[in-house]
Amino acid sequence: MRTCLLMLAFSVLCLFIGYHAYLFIMPSVKVINQSGQLLTRVEVSLPSNNLVFDNIGPSQSARIHHSTEQADGDYAYRIRLSSGKHINGRCGYVTHDQYMKVLKLTVNRDAKVKCVE
Repeated sequence: MRTCLLMLAFSVLCLFIGYHAYLFIMPSVKVINQSGQLLTRVEVSLPSNNLVFDNIGPSQSARIHHSTEQADGDYAYRIRLSSGKHINGRCGYVTHDQYMKVLKLTVNRDAKVKCVE
């Protein structure tokens, strides 16, 4: 019985470490809302994926991991604010098999987007 509990605990620990290692390694897009209003929808298009964020509140952020199976290209974003204003743009560059990359899109109070890779 004790051996079974030790094996179970070890298995849970390995799954926990594996899951967090996966999240650390896989590329992602993080949207940071510093606009002072709700971001009702954020769409980020990659060459081989589309990421959609809904309802990111003021002073909040959201992150989505995406596949490394990408064609080479840039990120295109479309942001809709609760005021009805739309922000469109392109930034950054994605290539096949990029690991541990985080694209950060920060929406500021002037409804401008700062893009950091």
